Amino acid sequence: MGNNLNHNHPPTMSSMRNAVQRRNHKERAQPHERSKWGLLEKHKDYSKRAADHNLKKRKLKALQQKASERNEDEFYFGMVNAETKGGIKQGKRGEENSGGSGGRSLPEAVVKLMKTQDVGYLGLVVQRTRRLRERVEREVVSGEVGVDGRGSGRGMGGKKVVFDEEGEVVGGGEAEEKVDDVGMDLDDLADLDGLDGLDDGADVDMQEEEDEGLSKEELAARRRKKNALKAKQRYLDALRDREEQLTEALRRVEAQRARMNGTVGGVNKNGVKFKVRERKR
Repeated sequence: MGNNLNHNHPPTMSSMRNAVQRRNHKERAQPHERSKWGLLEKHKDYSKRAADHNLKKRKLKALQQKASERNEDEFYFGMVNAETKGGIKQGKRGEENSGGSGGRSLPEAVVKLMKTQDVGYLGLVVQRTRRLRERVEREVVSGEVGVDGRGSGRGMGGKKVVFDEEGEVVGGGEAEEKVDDVGMDLDDLADLDGLDGLDDGADVDMQEEEDEGLSKEELAARRRKKNALKAKQRYLDALRDREEQLTEALRRVEAQRARMNGTVGGVNKNGVKFKVRERKR
């Protein structure tokens, strides 16, 4: 009787559904108008972020439980040399300079070589910044700010146009002769060109009277000169700050290298200053 059973079952709904060709799955891309917000986060990205968040929560919970169950009478020999400040463990020099080497500091010869290269590079950058600062300072003090006059229609396209203190166009040779005749500092020049003194009503009226007899092209050229001078002044201030910071960094690196070579003193861990003295032979 069992041999007469028919094992050819009719197809089920699931097998029929799998037999039908379905549309290929395509993940939604970030719309073009939202491209400035970066890549569109997919569900797998959220899953990874959520798993990492939950893992960190579990670690924090385990650490909190371990801290709450800590035995205050516990002792290990690392406590002898360990230091804490406000309950926070302070790292040692070897741990801070480990660089992933398990608390081992670099050899002294390697550190000396690194300090030498740092001093050479910083000295080069300081020298380059100083030269650039001096050049920009001369340009600001002398008022030599070049303006491209191609839009004026006077055949000055592609040439450097230099203005004097009155806003008039002068030649390149005359501007060079006037460099030594300028007896003012940067603050006086800023007041002269309207950078700081335009708040007073008398200065505004005087400026308007001077601008009445000028054409539109001359007014535009004068305005360009003032804007360029303001930009030069801001650039000069930034160069001064950078030169000061680089000089301080160079001084500190040179002091570190001198202490490592034993040519100068230093400060020990107790804050006591000392000097290196040559051993008597």
